[in-house]
Amino acid sequence: MLKVLIFINLFLHSCSLLSQLSVFNAWHCIDFIKDIDTKKPYAYNIGDLPLVSWFNNGSPLSTINICGHLGSKLDHGKVTNKGCLICPYHGLEYNGNNTFGKTIIFQDKLWWCYKPTNKLPPAIPFYNNKKFETSLIKINIDTNIIDCAYNTMDINHPSYVHNNIFGFGSHIPPTNIKIVEYPKNKDKLGLSFNYKTNSILVHLKKELIQSDNFHIYEYPYTTWSRVSLPKNQHLFVNVNMLPLSPNKTQWLVTLKHNYLNKSPIEKKMMSSSQRGC
Repeated sequence: MLKVLIFINLFLHSCSLLSQLSVFNAWHCIDFIKDIDTKKPYAYNIGDLPLVSWFNNGSPLSTINICGHLGSKLDHGKVTNKGCLICPYHGLEYNGNNTFGKTIIFQDKLWWCYKPTNKLPPAIPFYNNKKFETSLIKINIDTNIIDCAYNTMDINHPSYVHNNIFGFGSHIPPTNIKIVEYPKNKDKLGLSFNYKTNSILVHLKKELIQSDNFHIYEYPYTTWSRVSLPKNQHLFVNVNMLPLSPNKTQWLVTLKHNYLNKSPIEKKMMSSSQRGC
């Protein structure tokens, strides 16, 4: 049932794409700012669309990574002190009047959109809360965007992935499974369920016996999951997906949690558990 709903969501949007390019009106998460040299042009692709970004006093600008003069690549150019991108071959200058789409920095990531439907990209809960530990993970997955969307909403995921020394999952099936639909926002689809934590985690933290889980998929490229435990303890896993090719998808994963974050061993457990997904 869940896969059918996700497929319908993706299919309906793909149909409208033919007439209004709705995918390009959504925010695309490009990279973590910490991984970008903001003093140089930064090239990236959204599917087959080649783009290049550069920074003018910390503010990002973007254009097609093809010079309008003779088709040279612009990412080998230079950024001037005035924040202009100079083509390396014949010196054509690109500035704020030659941009393609809108580019912003939001929650420490670079985002691009052609004509944004929403002013800002989807936000991560508790992102600026200092009580939450943060981990950032970048992974390239050898599959398409639809399969990635299915994976992030899989209720059996804790059993297969997190039932180990670093995880919270167990072999006990989930209970109270509910699909949450959003009548006023067709871009969203939610899923909630309860899960028994594994014996190792119960031994370490006696109160962590059952988790309340909630997943949300937001068309086209964002999912986040919340694992809630007693005493107001939470784990948020945000995944921003970017199609690199028909069969390759980049995941930018932001992990926020306020439990298992007191010691290096606990932090390693959380990070290792998520890398395993």
